[in-house]
Amino acid sequence: MTPGGASGRGPSEAERGRAVLSLGILAFRWVSLAWMVVLALTAGELRRPVLAVATIAGLVGWTGWLTVARPAPSWPVLIADLALAAGLNLVAGLVMPAGSVGERPYFAAGYPVAAAVTWGAARGVGGGVAAGLALGVSLVAGQLANGIDLAGEPPAVLLDLAGGSLNFVLAGGAVGLVARLLERSAGQLREATEETIRARERAARLAERESLARQIHDSVLQALALVHKRGRELAAGGQVPPGEVAGLAEMAAGQERALRSLILRDPDQEATPAGAASLRAALEELAAAERSLPVTVGATGALWLPAGQVEELVAAARQALDNVVEHAGASRVALFAEEDRGAVVLTVRDDGRGFTYDERRLLAEGKIGLAKSIKGRVEQLGGSMAVTSRPGAGTEVELRVPFLTHRGARLEPPGPPMEDQGG
Repeated sequence: MTPGGASGRGPSEAERGRAVLSLGILAFRWVSLAWMVVLALTAGELRRPVLAVATIAGLVGWTGWLTVARPAPSWPVLIADLALAAGLNLVAGLVMPAGSVGERPYFAAGYPVAAAVTWGAARGVGGGVAAGLALGVSLVAGQLANGIDLAGEPPAVLLDLAGGSLNFVLAGGAVGLVARLLERSAGQLREATEETIRARERAARLAERESLARQIHDSVLQALALVHKRGRELAAGGQVPPGEVAGLAEMAAGQERALRSLILRDPDQEATPAGAASLRAALEELAAAERSLPVTVGATGALWLPAGQVEELVAAARQALDNVVEHAGASRVALFAEEDRGAVVLTVRDDGRGFTYDERRLLAEGKIGLAKSIKGRVEQLGGSMAVTSRPGAGTEVELRVPFLTHRGARLEPPGPPMEDQGG
């Protein structure tokens, strides 16, 4: 699952809110850092200018790294950030003129607050409050380093110090609360989205199961019932004519092919793009109509193509099958279609006697099936034909044509490889 949301979907409103919160904290860092530079340049002479410059340079480097690297809020990053913010409160007391805290703008400005709210965003209310308390302690340490005698200061100074410490705690706790609410909202939205997806998938599976059951009932089961009935009649009649048995066997074989096709068919095949046809489905029909020898069909997906292109390819495959039946002496044929580097490749492979392919000799002898009927169709589609054969090794005819799309738009990307289908 990606950070953007359930199952790689776009981020939810809650998750976008957290991203905006993170960007807001980063922007606050830069604004407070710029204000710190302004104070260092305009608020009067500093006690330790070299320390002030080194501190600002270190904060610029740290903030720049947070901006560019955008690291995950891991414990090392959070601890380092809190240590830098607490150290800044202490350095502020060292670089400002002695006893000037409360009398002039504070050198640290608001930068330490960014550490408190970062802890709140990453670790919730508890983390934000803990970071705020640590920053409050460092603020007191900075006052002491500036030479302020807390015991001898008037109540107004002590209240101001307490208010500064409380601001750290409140900022960290409030942002922590907001972050947790956003996280809870995002989690609830993800759960609701995932449950909706699961419900849709269950409904789709149920609809697919019902559709498959209807198709099996209307075709395979009806034919099997007929085979059963006719088989009992033949058994009761004594002598069984061989032709009747052969007919029943052929009917059973045809229903086997139909059932295999139903089981292995890609469910997405039901949605046919307008003006297109599935090359795999057309090849399955061609294989089912062949009665002379078994024909298996395989394809990498439905392969949606313009209907005219499918017709020409199937016509070429039909001619190739006729050649196998008439000349090859094969026991079976395999048809396989796939997309390869922007082309549709249709392969017709048999286990027959094979031959030496010589196109000129075939034309001279008047055998134009391969050279004209098959190759001619493929070349009209802008493709090519390759024949691989040798005596005793069977024959493979490869038809390769450009992967045309319907009206210039892709009809379907190639799906995952399918198992061989057919008889």
